[in-house]
Amino acid sequence: MKTKRLIVDAAGTISDSGGLNVAVRFDLIGTLDFVDGTPSLEFSFGNLRYMDRDGPQVSSRSLFGTNVTLKGGEIQTTVLLNSPFAFTVMSEILELAIDSEGPGAQRRPTCYSFHTPA
Repeated sequence: MKTKRLIVDAAGTISDSGGLNVAVRFDLIGTLDFVDGTPSLEFSFGNLRYMDRDGPQVSSRSLFGTNVTLKGGEIQTTVLLNSPFAFTVMSEILELAIDSEGPGAQRRPTCYSFHTPA
């Protein structure tokens, strides 16, 4: 297994079609598995930390075991909440361009992408 992507302490939101929109900070680890030296399976997972005591809002909605959108740290993806503080990525991770200048600019997260030569 090889680490393909690492995002540490990124600001973001988790949301759903029912109006949930909760501020979080998150870590995400993306791995690539090999079988006989050939890349075979990508797997990504991570941890959540809630801002402004929004954690109870998430747990009261019984979202664990359901998919929500995670957006932030220059990415957007669908995740499955395994618990209040852990998730598994369930879809493609889309790279987002973020304007990091101007009055609303925030501290950029540490984001590492590792590419395996073909």
